Amino acid sequence: MKGLLLFFFIVLLGFTACEKVVVNRGYVVQLADFSKIVVGKDTARSVFSRFGSPTMRSSVKADNGEYSWYYVSKRMEKDGFLDPKVIDQKTMVITFGADGIVRSVRESTYERPVSVVTEKTKTEGKTKGVVSETFGGLGKYMNRYLDKGK
Repeated sequence: MKGLLLFFFIVLLGFTACEKVVVNRGYVVQLADFSKIVVGKDTARSVFSRFGSPTMRSSVKADNGEYSWYYVSKRMEKDGFLDPKVIDQKTMVITFGADGIVRSVRESTYERPVSVVTEKTKTEGKTKGVVSETFGGLGKYMNRYLDKGK
């Protein structure tokens, strides 16, 4: 009886591992919301108060002082142990003039999805080796022990 119960538990666990999982990331972009932005009237402050912080901001201003905010919404589907696959992505781009007034609102037409960069920036400085990582905290504890003995 216990063996049969264990068998059904393992089969049930196997079926749940193969289930598709849909994950929503970022801002839930709805075109109706962004259509309420009035070009030439709304400001960065009013957009921020209505939609919150953007997913990304342009890091460099254009020569004329314009900059953009990006609200990205991404739906991904993960099937078991396979890598997640992007099934839908929408990006709303709001461009502001140097004065902070909205110049344009558009949906991005990029064909490829925005991907996360996994590279890391190396920082210079002291790096610990295996010995210092293993025995590095020993001096701190030895000092406590020796101070208590006095």
